[in-house]
Amino acid sequence: MLKLRLFGFSLHLHATFLILAVFVLDAGYGAIGVALWMAAAFLSVLIHELGHAFTARALGGSVDRVTIHGIGGTTFWSAPWMNQSLGKRFLVAAAGSGLEVALAIGVFGLVRAGVFGFEAELFIESPFTIYLGNILQDQLWIEFFLGTFIWISVVWGLLNWLPIGGLDGSHMLAVLLEKGMPGRGRFHAAVIGLIVAVGAAWWFYSRGYTFAPIIFVLFAIQEFSAARTQV
Repeated sequence: MLKLRLFGFSLHLHATFLILAVFVLDAGYGAIGVALWMAAAFLSVLIHELGHAFTARALGGSVDRVTIHGIGGTTFWSAPWMNQSLGKRFLVAAAGSGLEVALAIGVFGLVRAGVFGFEAELFIESPFTIYLGNILQDQLWIEFFLGTFIWISVVWGLLNWLPIGGLDGSHMLAVLLEKGMPGRGRFHAAVIGLIVAVGAAWWFYSRGYTFAPIIFVLFAIQEFSAARTQV
């Protein structure tokens, strides 16, 4: 595990992050493409976790560490108001994807404005429509990195707001439910998350994805088991 400090936070990069490369090798990106994809994924996850960390610190909390690992990242933080201020907890949970998506949309805006050249503007049509095959064919490595970063950040950022256990959306929903059902918000959020996870898993699986459905269901089951023990 690599440990360093960034913006005053203790950052841990776990070796399991390299597991992501296994799921990219089959895409035929080549060595440079895989390396750039991993770099874009790392930057995206790092920005996401820093969104949580910066917000927690700004609201008076303390951040123990930020860890980047094989299935994303985790920010470990605490605050004296954690059990009193549901609004602040909601903000911290939402801030990861908020910063990640906002920065990616900003980069996309620069691309569409022609800042990174004609090829980037041509092949990065939208955050969801990026012609990586054409980019790779012409070996446009900067454009490949930009397109990958935009796609990962927007797609993963939005998916993270789904109310599935283990994702930020589950924490956000639990906070909202806690207002009306003190002490039971997390459990009911976990139940909803399990249902959403099954639906999302089916949707992704029917479109040829295998990794995402497994992760969604495993996350949801793990959160449901943990939440049930606290009821």
